[in-house]
Amino acid sequence: MTLIRPFCGYRYNEEKIEDVGKVMTPPYDSIGDNERHKLYDLDKYNVVRVVNGLVYDDDTEDNNCYTRAKTHLSEWLRDEILVRDKKKAIYMYEQRIEYNHSNYSNRGFVVEMKLCTPDEKKVIPCEKSTVKNITERSKLISAVDANVSMINCMYIESEKYITNLMEDISERKPDTVCTIDDGTEQRLWVIDGEKEIDYILELLKDHIFFLIDGQTRYDIALDYAEKRKKENLGHTGDESYNYIMTLLSNAYDDGLMQVPFHRLLRFPKGFREDFFVSAAQDHFKIEKIIVDTELGEMVDTIKKQIATTRKMNRFAVYTGKNYFYRLTLTDTEFLKQIMPDVSDNYRSLDVTVLNKLILEDIFNICEDSYIERVTYTKSITDGIGELKKGTHQCMVCMNAVKAEQIRAVVSEGETMPERSMCVFPKPAMGVIVNKLD
Repeated sequence: MTLIRPFCGYRYNEEKIEDVGKVMTPPYDSIGDNERHKLYDLDKYNVVRVVNGLVYDDDTEDNNCYTRAKTHLSEWLRDEILVRDKKKAIYMYEQRIEYNHSNYSNRGFVVEMKLCTPDEKKVIPCEKSTVKNITERSKLISAVDANVSMINCMYIESEKYITNLMEDISERKPDTVCTIDDGTEQRLWVIDGEKEIDYILELLKDHIFFLIDGQTRYDIALDYAEKRKKENLGHTGDESYNYIMTLLSNAYDDGLMQVPFHRLLRFPKGFREDFFVSAAQDHFKIEKIIVDTELGEMVDTIKKQIATTRKMNRFAVYTGKNYFYRLTLTDTEFLKQIMPDVSDNYRSLDVTVLNKLILEDIFNICEDSYIERVTYTKSITDGIGELKKGTHQCMVCMNAVKAEQIRAVVSEGETMPERSMCVFPKPAMGVIVNKLD
């Protein structure tokens, strides 16, 4: 089996869909309950019905979000709402969005990528799977037998030969252009000429791919492929269920960035601020920073005050008042004592420091209580909104992991902790559907 290959994807039929931007959705982890209802109302063919369908009180074993997902996808294929490309193709896919007054993009080639175990060292996991949603995602792929969203892998090519090729392709008219609900522009080019496909495969053939978004889906796909293999007496290894739809992006592309996952924390017995301040002084320099202005100023000040340009671990702890605490790690030796079996690169990650010295050491949030007590958010503004609702008592604001940190950790053969990173912009769902035959 080859590591990557072209495939015949299914795409929304623009002869039947007036605005394909209304049938694609933002990434899975961006869709809350309110957003889900909004996407349902956008268009009756919105892919949210397949990938993140509504759950009803009267759902049964025979009628639930997974059986409905299967029905929707089957009907859309039957009615040619989704149509399959006649020739195998590699797809060049680009997302563009303005964020904080800057323009960002994630451009790469979409291929079928072979599912490899970690010991094969061809597809390198960068972080642990997210425990939450594993059951749901596993039930979904078993119901629809398809990749409805793509994972994202990063390759490292400083010479940018592939990037230059993509620049040339981008001069052509895209096969699809639209803007989805979150404001991200989607552009897709279908590359189905044999010579051009062979050239792209040749450029990519010697690269190692670092899995930067979709670890949970990748692990589920491995289990799903093993199940299909056992069911298929004529298994050859060439079947599409041995592969996963993947966007390959260059780590050196300027438009791609990492954004942080901030942590919202719950305290069943209440949050004791005085205890936190006292305990944090064991390993951190702690500073109280007052921001007696509007919400936007608080958000901007937190970001500026924890920003770092050198090797330093710094966080903000915010409790919903007109101030926050800035924590700067001062005791790096303690981490070496309690984590002697990991590399310096792993110990230097903000997420490592957060998990060991703040969540575990100060707040007593361990693995068995993590899901109940910790919620993730990519937006400090949204996090502040949750604090005001009273669902959480404080938020730990973080910096984004750097690309060089990702490379350094995985080069040691290590995997970063769960929710260490979030690529931005992330691939949308429904751009291409890949049926797993």
